[in-house]
Amino acid sequence: MPTRSPRPWQRLSVRVAAFFVAVTLLGIGLVGSLIYQQLKREVEETLGTFLLNIARTGVLLIDPALHDEVEATLAQDSDAYRRLRTTLAAIQDENGVETPIYTLTGFDAGARMARFMVTSRGPGLPGEAYALVPALLDPIGRTFREGIASRTHVYSNEHGTWITAFAPIRGAGGGVRAVLDVDYRVDVYQERLAGLRQTVVGTSLFGGLVALLAGVLFARRVTGPVSALTRGVARVAEGDLSQSLPVRSQDEVGHLTRAFNEMLEGLRQRDFIRDTLGRYVSPEVARTLLESPEGLSLGGEKREVTILMSDLRGYTRFAEEGDPAVVMQVLNGYLARMTEIIIEHGGTVNEFIGDAIFAIFGAPLAHPDHAERAAACAIAMQCAMEEVNRLHVSRGLPRLEMGIGVNTGEAVVGNIGSEKRAKYGVVGSAVNLAARVEGCTVGGQVLLSPYTYDRIRTIAEVGPPLPIEVKGIREPLLLYELRALAGLHAQRLPEAATDAGPDVPAVLPLFCWVIEGKAVHPDRVSGEVLRLGSRRLEARLDRHLPPLTNVRLRLHYPALAQDSADLYGKVLAIDEQAGAWVARIGLTSVDAADQQILETFLRAGGPLPL
Repeated sequence: MPTRSPRPWQRLSVRVAAFFVAVTLLGIGLVGSLIYQQLKREVEETLGTFLLNIARTGVLLIDPALHDEVEATLAQDSDAYRRLRTTLAAIQDENGVETPIYTLTGFDAGARMARFMVTSRGPGLPGEAYALVPALLDPIGRTFREGIASRTHVYSNEHGTWITAFAPIRGAGGGVRAVLDVDYRVDVYQERLAGLRQTVVGTSLFGGLVALLAGVLFARRVTGPVSALTRGVARVAEGDLSQSLPVRSQDEVGHLTRAFNEMLEGLRQRDFIRDTLGRYVSPEVARTLLESPEGLSLGGEKREVTILMSDLRGYTRFAEEGDPAVVMQVLNGYLARMTEIIIEHGGTVNEFIGDAIFAIFGAPLAHPDHAERAAACAIAMQCAMEEVNRLHVSRGLPRLEMGIGVNTGEAVVGNIGSEKRAKYGVVGSAVNLAARVEGCTVGGQVLLSPYTYDRIRTIAEVGPPLPIEVKGIREPLLLYELRALAGLHAQRLPEAATDAGPDVPAVLPLFCWVIEGKAVHPDRVSGEVLRLGSRRLEARLDRHLPPLTNVRLRLHYPALAQDSADLYGKVLAIDEQAGAWVARIGLTSVDAADQQILETFLRAGGPLPL
């Protein structure tokens, strides 16, 4: 399933860049805020201490008696008022205070009021009421009550932002008669702090931009290899193992890229091993050996399987007489085509024995319908032989015929051999019986054992049962010639495989010898050919030969005054007629010269007259 491209906010590079910006903004903002608050506290503390010092030292310069006189007379033109005013002005000028300095009396916390008494400059007549903002009540009250200097925090009123310090003015009896009020406008410092705040904000934005650029560059460095790894993994998932990734760093990402390349090389080697192994065993066996942890261990298991064995008829003569290169080319082409069909039907090619094929269905991959698959595969192989032979005829090569035997039974499957050399194989009586069934076939024929037929009888079309004697089995074994198959793998044998074609009357002397195993029996059987076809003949014999007996034949051509070369065939059926045995014999191997003579007879409607 193709991977969907992530949305922009899902990309790792965007997330990394956003993380950089967020961390930078947070860091700069936090540091700027801490600096701002620290400076704000330091400004307040410094100014407050400065004003307290002015108030404390200024009180020492004020004559309490003169202040009592002004408070008693409330006269602004008195000498006492002028002297005190001059003192306050000097305190203001000496300390560089821009706002007037004044004294207050008559503090009333409930009314939030006090009264002016003496001011350094500006308004504030003696006895004039002075409204106190809430920020002044606690410090001025403490000074009046406790007789200690105190100050306010930064506060604001309609005239601006201020810090105010108070110092007690004591009378003759030691009591607090008034307070010295020193005000300081802090707007200029607030403007500086506001400028600092703007600087922090600007620095944060600039830092965010720098972090964004750095984050993008870093994200590219980090996510570039990660993205390349992601694309590489996607290619591997699609089966493309051709592209390794460049290692551009020595960090964790570089190690990860190097590990990916090593994994890729391992997959390439695995595919190479699988492809190479697949030239000698089926892909299923190769996959089982490579993917299963126990795939290479020796041993096996019992399992019901279906064995298919096939063999070419007449190929041995062609191999002996033909050009070696052509012989191998023909064999390889035939085996390649048959292997494709076996694999398509879920079978495993266990072994090539010359021109014979030994295939298994149901192992190593278990298929419940292994018997049906094997039967369908056998028909498909016979159909493919028609294509193979058409190609051979076009190239001037002889036709090949194939017999197939199929048997189902329990067998032991698994790895057979030694630690140094082993093969996936199958052993058991089911294999031996499959070989004997195949040995009973003629070219173009598919024979089923009764055990296979029992499993597909509802979908198989077969000919009459053929009884054969099998070593180790008391009763004759019934074989069934498969002609067609219904169901999921429905198909039918081509007519050429089930019909030997036209035949013509003939009278040709005949001698034959029974073949038992690999040996030819020395006793000769005499007879006479009655009918002749391209791949079969009907002959009268002087004694009975059981059906499916393999024979070597030699015909005499009276018109040509010569004998044929050795022909090979199999007794298909034998009946007693008029006190003689008449046998139908299928020809399995015919010399090329004899084949031409037989075809000449067929075209002429019979053997040439004497």
